[in-house]
Amino acid sequence: MKHAVVVFFLLFTAAAGQAQFAFGLKGGLQTQLKNPQDIVIGQADTSFNFGVKDLKFGTHFGAWFRIGQTVFLQPEINFNSNRTDFKVGENSALEIVRSEKYQNLDIPVLVGFTAGPIRLYGGPVGHYFLNSTSELTDFNGYRARWKQFTWGWQAGLTLGTGRISADIRYEGNFNKYGDHITFFGDEYHFSNNPARLVLALNFALVK
Repeated sequence: MKHAVVVFFLLFTAAAGQAQFAFGLKGGLQTQLKNPQDIVIGQADTSFNFGVKDLKFGTHFGAWFRIGQTVFLQPEINFNSNRTDFKVGENSALEIVRSEKYQNLDIPVLVGFTAGPIRLYGGPVGHYFLNSTSELTDFNGYRARWKQFTWGWQAGLTLGTGRISADIRYEGNFNKYGDHITFFGDEYHFSNNPARLVLALNFALVK
């Protein structure tokens, strides 16, 4: 995390001397796009189904700066808070729902170009794990092993080139959904990679 903050500060300082420079704040919502298929925890008569109950919206807020106009580089740093409801049980009639909340620091580095009132862009995004709270700890044998840093990518567009604009992005990730889950020392994860829809409003403080 310290390295990410230092890099962000150095980029900001270098960009301040450039003619085409913008800086602002942002905030918005994000949600997973598809529930993964349930997985089976354990073996034989001691097994149970484990899955995602509902898609939930999370929130994020942060800062961005942009270097360039027609072609631009746009690093960001965003605090991201999310929630997932997991279902646990032998069948739908007996399932129990438990919530898990987690927070990340997201650091996208986007490259794009401006076409009239629209900016198109894409690039890598790093997710730095900050904290989590989970009701799954009620189950014996459950333990969360979050990776400190994971990678993904974002692609999307910004509507509007004034002080207020709106983002719509697709985010893919290179890790498996739920790969922090362990039961009785065994690691589990869902079959798909997490994908999110990210929506935000931007306000330019310097333009």
